[in-house]
Amino acid sequence: MTDLAGVAASPGVGIGPAWRYVVEELELPEGPVPDPSAELEALRTAIAVVADDLQQRADAADGEVAEVLDAQAMMVADPELADAAASSVRDGALPAARAIVEAGEVYASALAESTNEYLAERATDVRDVCDRVARQLLGRAAPDLAELPSGSIVVAHDLAPVDTAGLDPTQVAGLVLEAGSRTSHAAILARAIGVPAVVAVTGVLDAVEDGQVLGIDGDEGTVHLGEAAVRDAGLRGRAEAAAAERDRLAVLAGDGPGATADGHRIELAANIGSVADLRTALAAGAQGVGLLRTEFEVLDQHEAPTEDEQYERLREAVDLLDGGKLVVRTFDLGADKPARFLPVEAEENPALGVRGIRLARAHPELLDAQLRAVRRAADHGPVAVMAPMVATLAEVRWFIARAEAAGLRDAGVELGVMIEVPAAVLTADAFAAELDFLSIGTNDLTQYLHAADRQNGALAALQDPFAPAVLRAVQQVCDAASAHDRWVGVCGEAAGDPAWALLAVGFGVTELSMGAASLLPVRAALASSTLERCQQLAARAVAAEDADRARAVASEALP
Repeated sequence: MTDLAGVAASPGVGIGPAWRYVVEELELPEGPVPDPSAELEALRTAIAVVADDLQQRADAADGEVAEVLDAQAMMVADPELADAAASSVRDGALPAARAIVEAGEVYASALAESTNEYLAERATDVRDVCDRVARQLLGRAAPDLAELPSGSIVVAHDLAPVDTAGLDPTQVAGLVLEAGSRTSHAAILARAIGVPAVVAVTGVLDAVEDGQVLGIDGDEGTVHLGEAAVRDAGLRGRAEAAAAERDRLAVLAGDGPGATADGHRIELAANIGSVADLRTALAAGAQGVGLLRTEFEVLDQHEAPTEDEQYERLREAVDLLDGGKLVVRTFDLGADKPARFLPVEAEENPALGVRGIRLARAHPELLDAQLRAVRRAADHGPVAVMAPMVATLAEVRWFIARAEAAGLRDAGVELGVMIEVPAAVLTADAFAAELDFLSIGTNDLTQYLHAADRQNGALAALQDPFAPAVLRAVQQVCDAASAHDRWVGVCGEAAGDPAWALLAVGFGVTELSMGAASLLPVRAALASSTLERCQQLAARAVAAEDADRARAVASEALP
């Protein structure tokens, strides 16, 4: 077999010799121990050593890498985890190494059962920090990744965050893992440091020999074994072509703010879940933030974030933006994003259940603390705030009332809502009359317009933002906002598609918010087309009978 399939986790092409990273399985001692008191002291010392090591690495890093390592340091020092392990040592006379691993497995198993992919992937992190404590206790360190030869492709079953964070992108050609997903920390960090990666490649450790030439495709999720397979896949040519294409788009895009060829300004903003994401986006040319997913950093907290904690995060983002606008989405909890600090009853169809603003109305104290934090952050730069999953004018007015009570109007904070359910599209005119802006979330809007769960792969064809219903919905929202002189943004995945972005501008969208990697191609597409051309394309595409025809129309203008 010369080709293996996995999950595309970090974009790009990598070619180099394989370096197999195999960690010997830890043999845990049996009990009972003769001196539980000494074992408890050893446990406390090992936890402190591992936590201090992780924290030092976090302090030496920056961006998303630092945030992940900070989280790991806090995880290993979690008093609940330490207490559970200590109880097993004290009451059951278990060796400390076994106690910490078994205590961690209880927590990891609970996380792994979560329907939320992000939380489920944190099970791996819990197991890793407990393994590190156990190895510290037993004096059995894992292999050192610093030893790998320059230009290698690391092949492993999995990599812990601290190991992935330690990879030097100038020395590593790529990463291939048997485990993981796009939301595992190894994948997140690979993207953060710019290393191509493919994960969930079953059996790759057995299929590959040390030093064997590998080619990995981080866009398609494939691994090619041997020079002949690399050549047949055309990877070397693709790598060269990709570099040339980036250079070409950079010339077309220019250095100024987002705009069409005739000078019509479009704010090109970023969708982020953390300050680390913002740093990456700013480096890629983002002018602001069109969507701050405030819930991403609090999903696994045991207690609700305080106003001060939220303010500090927002203040850091505002400072980094240095005059660019920060659009904050209030907590979009529920459905596939349950929070540990906010237990909710199980629902037969959570996507249509108590989520977004519906959950906020059930827990207004949570929203009020968040709005107060936004108010304080607005003293340091331009901030807007919007509520998710709004379906009725009553919900709009309730949100405005809470925001005004928190002092947001007086502070000049713009108020808006997400347009992501059909009811909001049909009543957008009434919404726009009372708000400052509308932001279209194309991911959920496409899902709800077609009654097709976007988590269901069998219905993937219905998750197409070029579909007639989606385009007509965007047009209707833009017309409603224009009638009240309000601005419209798009913060779904569609905004990052250069062809779709041209149609959005033609409909009247003035802000496009996307992932950092999409900023350059979208900027180049806009710079190569006039506003009038975008309007002509939008008129033709919205009249198309299906998504394929609409996409073909928009693609005509791509540079």
